[in-house]
Order: sequence, then structure tokens, then C-alpha cells
Amino acid sequence: MREAVASALTELARQDERAADMARLALRTLSPDLDLQRLNQYAVQRFCWYELPVRFQNSPDDRLFAVRSLGRLFRLLQLFRYGNVCTSPETTTLLELYGRDHTAGLAMYERLMWESGVEPPDLSELTWGTAVGDVELSARSETAAALELAISLGDIRPGKRGWRLAQERFTRSFLTRPDHRGLSHLDRVREERVRAWLSSSTHPHRQRLWPLVGQIIAGADVPHDAPRAMAPLQRLLDLASEGIALTQIGYISPGVVRAMCEDFGWRTTPDPPRNETDATQLIALHQVLRSMRAVRRSGRRLELTRRGQQLREDPASLWQAATETLCRTGGIEQAAAETLLGLLLSRSPQGLGSHARRGTSDGEAAERVLTESGWRPIDPPVAAGRHAAAHRRTAEAASDQVRAMVMAVGWLLEALDLVVGDESVGLRELTPAGRSFAIACLHKSAVAPRAMV
Repeated sequence: MREAVASALTELARQDERAADMARLALRTLSPDLDLQRLNQYAVQRFCWYELPVRFQNSPDDRLFAVRSLGRLFRLLQLFRYGNVCTSPETTTLLELYGRDHTAGLAMYERLMWESGVEPPDLSELTWGTAVGDVELSARSETAAALELAISLGDIRPGKRGWRLAQERFTRSFLTRPDHRGLSHLDRVREERVRAWLSSSTHPHRQRLWPLVGQIIAGADVPHDAPRAMAPLQRLLDLASEGIALTQIGYISPGVVRAMCEDFGWRTTPDPPRNETDATQLIALHQVLRSMRAVRRSGRRLELTRRGQQLREDPASLWQAATETLCRTGGIEQAAAETLLGLLLSRSPQGLGSHARRGTSDGEAAERVLTESGWRPIDPPVAAGRHAAAHRRTAEAASDQVRAMVMAVGWLLEALDLVVGDESVGLRELTPAGRSFAIACLHKSAVAPRAMV
């Protein structure tokens, strides 16, 4: 293949020496090893429509000359599809647009990539990331090459009715097809993401979760008793479909609070509860529904959103949404949730030993893990003479904050009947459904796409 490239470049040099030099440089940027068998339409499009105008600060005329020279080389190599990408009117228009409006150029690039059909689509099982490892990079490239072949055979027809569904079905089939070891591209991408997630230097608390790596990679299916666990959330969604009255400061009305506590047997202090702040279970449910964007406040009423309506009608989807939401909040709040779930999974009968000492509350145990992992509160500026006292007050306030975050996750688990035992002395354990919930939460956090910062 390298001989074919050398021969084509020689022929191009006879026609136009400058074009040959430019084509050689462009091809080496696109494929450093000159292995044309590994080249695909996706890579050519990305080079012409994104990498060349974004990474190389040449003049618009130089960029246009580069892609046209590359197109001439591809034609000499009888790679006509790739040559057409380089010399198409869309490529010319896009390169000119970049010179006038970079943002508009990026928008056109994304549209052209999508319309071509070779851009691997996001699936419910996998959203492609922008900060990726070698495994994911390879999986995306191979998927794009497979899509290119399917389009050339007419199995996918971009622009025709129903082509996007056909593209998604093909992509899903390709990514989930097992190899000789029984592992699919999807399996390998998830494993790579989980290991990177556990190894994150900015989230050292996750080092404690390594004993659970296999379970986090595998995830957990929706259990058969998910509707029972989701019943409190479902009830709130049912009430929100008709509108839940709110107090002036936005709490759920006392009548609904008392009815929910009575229906689900929640203990409160005082009993009966006077308002939402007396029912920690309801506080947790209300918060998670807001985080899911399943409900919204409209004046003095809590109403269902379109997403809430969809979740209300499908307990399995409601379970999936709840597990996806809990560990995707960001910051110390997410760290506290991940730490508590890890402690509970390790403590459960099928776990791998507890990080917490019996007699220690879950809040204290989680705080200790986070502190030992290097998390420290940020001190506000204070006068020198008051520094030590201010530092102690800040540390105490930060500790209280972490414990409050851990407790809020515990309230949700209690409200959904996913945990049993006494939290205050470290004797709380997950139910079988609770284990599935906790593993699913960590799995979805770990396999979520990472963004380039």
C-alpha cells in the first residue's frame, strides 16, 4: 500500500509539484503510518471539516488548496469516495465559512457529519465522549468504518425516511456483537471508562471502590421488584399530575406529607409530621424528582413535566432515571453519595469487607473516607489572630455539610425501602434490590462520557 501511495505522489508531482507536497503532508497528518487500509470516510471528513480548519492556522486559500490536493491524490489511488469528500462543494463552503465565523463553521461541521451517516450515533447504552481512551477511540473508528460499508451496500440510506433508526439498529448490533472472547466493543468501552473513573486523580475517594470494580463494570439490571421500590416516587408523580399544593416557601403541603407518611409507614419526628421538613423521606423524594426534572414548580403548585409523565407510566424507566441521577450531581455531593454507596455495598453480605467500623455512623464513616482521600474544606480569609478558631469552625461546618449530604442519600434509600438496619451505629445494610440500585448508580456514574475540559 505504501508503494501505491509513493507511485500516486510521483504521478501527482509530475502534474503539480506543490500539490504533491501538500497532499503528502495532509496524508501524513491524516494517517501517519500511510496505512490506507485503516483509513475510513469518517476520518477523512473529520480531517477536512474539523482538524484542518481548527488545528492548522493557515489562510483559507491554503486550507482549500490542501484538501483539493489531497482529493487529487485520493483519485489517483482510486479512492473516489474520499476524493469526493475533499473536493465537494460542501467542503469548500465549510472552509470559507470557518474564515468568517468559527462558531458557524463548527455548527455546519456537526451537521455535515450527521447527514453523512458515518458519524456513530449516541445510543441509550452508550453516549460517545470527547475525552476518550484508546479502546473507545478504536471502537468509534471501527463503528464508523462499519457504517461506511453498510451505506455503500445500501443497508443504510442517509436522507431517506427511517434511515436514522436503521443507523441506530446497525450501530447497536455492531457494538454489542461479542468477539472470540465473548466481549463486545460496548463491554470494552465500559471497562475502560470504569477503570479511568476509579483511577481519577481528582476523585481520590474512588480508590476505596476498587474491590467493587467487577460489579461496577457489569452494572445491574432492573430488578423484578423495582415497581415496589419506586412506589413512593410513583405516588408523588401521580399527585403531581393533578398538581401538588406548595407552601409559600416551596414545601409540599402538610396534607400531602401526612398522607404519604401514613400510606408508606414512615416514622417522623414529630408524629404526625407538621410539614415536609419533618419527613426526611419526602425531602429526599422531592429532591430526586427535581434532579430528574420530572417535576417543576409553577407558582404555588408542583406540576409534572413531560419527562415526569413518561417516567410515571414506566416504573423500569423511573428506576433507571433514579439510579442515573443520584451520582451525577457533581462535586462533594456526588463524592458523598459514591462513598456511602461503596460503604454499604462493602458492608452487605455479598460485599468484600467494610470500610467502616461498627459503632460508627454512616455519616462519620463517609466523612472519614473523604478526609483520608485528601478532601479538605477551603478556608475563608480571616484575620491572623482568629485563624485557628476560624479554621476549626470552618472544618466543623464542612464536616456537618458532608454528613448532611450522606444523610440525604440515606433518606432516599430508606424512603424506597432499599436499606435496613441502624444507621447511627453502622449496622445498616442494603436489601437485594438496594444492592442492585447502588451498583447501578455507581455503574452509570462510571460509564458516563467524560468531556474534554
